[in-house]
Amino acid sequence: MLLVAILMGPVPLSGQTPKTAPTKIPTPIVTPKTTPATTTTYTIYSYMKVADGKNEEYLKLEQAWKKIHTAKRKAGKILDWGLLRVLLPGGAESEYNYITRIVLNVDQMDGYLTEPYLPANWEMLMYADQVDLVKRTNEIRTWVKDEVWSFVDVVQPPEDTSKVIKPAVKMKEPISVFNFFKVPEGKGQADFIKMETDIWKPIHAARIKDGQMELWALLQQEIPFGSSLSYEMATIDQYKDMKTYLSPVFSDYFKKVHPTKKIADLMKQTDAVSNLVKADIRIRVDYLDPEKK
Repeated sequence: MLLVAILMGPVPLSGQTPKTAPTKIPTPIVTPKTTPATTTTYTIYSYMKVADGKNEEYLKLEQAWKKIHTAKRKAGKILDWGLLRVLLPGGAESEYNYITRIVLNVDQMDGYLTEPYLPANWEMLMYADQVDLVKRTNEIRTWVKDEVWSFVDVVQPPEDTSKVIKPAVKMKEPISVFNFFKVPEGKGQADFIKMETDIWKPIHAARIKDGQMELWALLQQEIPFGSSLSYEMATIDQYKDMKTYLSPVFSDYFKKVHPTKKIADLMKQTDAVSNLVKADIRIRVDYLDPEKK
């Protein structure tokens, strides 16, 4: 399945950091490309807490880990990696402020869980000062938790590499909103997926077609699982910048996509099968170059 970007010492699960997929340079939009999940691809989000005054050192640490992730991808052990910074919520009481993201297929997931993540020659991949940073990983940041998610559906502009022109200046990093949902008692994940697919997917597809949004994705949490969890489903809304995120025009798209239905009725259907628990606003910090595999 095509994944976004909008995202991943002893560290998460087998001992490392996770991933974010690079956003493609904007291309002329025709019909948004939808990618229902046919082959399961797992995304491991690792949530990190970095103390005040440690940000610069932490980013240097992730640069060292990036060399390890690059080697892992070259060896076919992972599909992708990325680093995200949480813009909101923030403050001293926030649970985490950075997220790493690793993407794997089924076979890679098995190896990630059962084999050491560090390659045998990992120290040869970097400079001596970076080796020291990696050895001090747990001193520099606190690993809060891991979550494993799979993508159910994705909508994004169609890929047209023949018309891609690389910009002469660095483009802004995309903003992504990660929405966490709990399915109400008496309803199931299938009800939530149907609601998102029938009501919200076509709205976001229209927004993407008009350049008001870069990507929409629907996810379900695979690990951990159980009735005690505060959330189990999620959506990702990705925008080219904060200005675009802050100026949504939902009412116009409701009328355009669902002309015979009332907004109030659609919202009632949404609330019947979903409870928005929380949302993170994230910005991409780093990722693996898709052209250097």
